[in-house]
Amino acid sequence: MRLTARLGLAVAAAFCLGGVAVPAAAHPLGDPQALRLSADGDQVTALWTAPADDLLVLGSVTGVLDDRREYVFDLNPDGEPEPVGDSDADLLRSSTEVADYLAAHITVTQDGRSCPAEVDLSGLVEAGAELVFSCETEVSEVTVTVTALTDADPAYRTVVFAEGGDREQQLYSADAPSAVWRFDASATGSRWAVLAAVAAVAAVVAATAVVGLRRLRKAARA
Repeated sequence: MRLTARLGLAVAAAFCLGGVAVPAAAHPLGDPQALRLSADGDQVTALWTAPADDLLVLGSVTGVLDDRREYVFDLNPDGEPEPVGDSDADLLRSSTEVADYLAAHITVTQDGRSCPAEVDLSGLVEAGAELVFSCETEVSEVTVTVTALTDADPAYRTVVFAEGGDREQQLYSADAPSAVWRFDASATGSRWAVLAAVAAVAAVVAATAVVGLRRLRKAARA
């Protein structure tokens, strides 16, 4: 699962900050991180995205990027964030330290039991890191905890979105890093049932049209 451009717009709308001084070595008061959740059977999929300069901070706190970069941020609201260079991107995507860090700082539990995560960093820089959590039973209610980068600066925040959840979004912070999310499996099933019904009706209509067209052609030949 990958975020679309709409998520970027939603994040901006959910967390607008202006005229804030930014620390030199981190960017916690800029655009927040985002986490998009979905549930299917006994799995929860989470897509974590962060601004480019925060990915460099991720590399620093995990020790993947050796030298701690000193970032110079333009306080102009139209200023571009510090980009991630190709060599840094390769190091981040191939790092087990980054994967382990995200698995430790983005967690899902079901009935008090941890749901192990598999982390895919292949799209980290371009589209985000995907974490797939496998729980013991079908997911209807889970606790999601996000503490990514709050060890670098407690001012970091994450906006969490949920597809099919009991609410559309919630802001996480160092002071409120966990929340319970409920997913309605029947709602997802009903949506698929409606789509299947529409497809079936469309097929019947198409078949009827073909039969009618054949009859018209036979009548015209006669």
